[in-house]
Amino acid sequence: MGNAKDKEKEIESESRFLWKFFIDILLTPVTFLLILIGKRNWNDLFEPFSYMHRFMFEAKFTITIIILNIVIMFASLFFSEELFMSFVNYPGNLYDFGSYYTLVTCGFLHGSLVHLFGNMLGIFVFGRTVERRLGSSKTAMIYFGALIISSLFYSLVSLFITGSDAGAIGASGALMGVVAAAMLIEPFGITYQSVVPLPNIVSGWLVIYADIAGILGQVNDGIAHFAHIGGFLSITVTMFLLKADEREDLWKGFIVNMLSLAFAVAVFFFVTSGYLPSFDFDGSYQSILQKMGS
Repeated sequence: MGNAKDKEKEIESESRFLWKFFIDILLTPVTFLLILIGKRNWNDLFEPFSYMHRFMFEAKFTITIIILNIVIMFASLFFSEELFMSFVNYPGNLYDFGSYYTLVTCGFLHGSLVHLFGNMLGIFVFGRTVERRLGSSKTAMIYFGALIISSLFYSLVSLFITGSDAGAIGASGALMGVVAAAMLIEPFGITYQSVVPLPNIVSGWLVIYADIAGILGQVNDGIAHFAHIGGFLSITVTMFLLKADEREDLWKGFIVNMLSLAFAVAVFFFVTSGYLPSFDFDGSYQSILQKMGS
């Protein structure tokens, strides 16, 4: 557990960064005046931006995988169609041992800048959380484990359930494995992926809900929802490669997630069932018992 605390000190939380960054920006006029009277150096004026640079690059694996994805995205623009397709994960590739590499290569291809940006933003936000708690090497293990398992899960479901042979690309399967790890290891850590601050547990379950709804509704939105589900489920495999105390933290996080989900579902059904107190226009109160008896 000592190592985990050290990692937390090395990689700053998003909330702490935002508070410090904005305070430094607000104090820029004060810093400028102190420079004029010789109390501060000119370099201090650029400290907020140096701080941002440190924040961006302190999670080593996270920023490395993001840069790698961006570089490959732009390099792929110069690929021939045949070369590009050779890296796509098609379900039928499972019948060809020589094509198993596509379980990994597909995760570095993206169909558009929007597709790339969405995945990289998610990796940056949730990858930092996992790397802060588990370190670079274990975050890499979770990421690539999720990438392989999500690709394999998508292929198996496509072959034996949906009967589809549509190719899949994108890092979203790997991202979902990282999201699952963040939900378990730091369920109430605040993220700003949606601008509005949300706990990991809320962000994660919203994504899971969207995937389940997409699958059940058979929505043709071009999203490989089964790959996402496979990415989430991958943590049940990769967690056993962690240390005992780290697995224990994940199990505690799993219990927190299940209890929170049960509470949220209970509140949802309670609200939608109509068993809530209300006020009439004349101010009279209707109790829950009256509503249940009507």
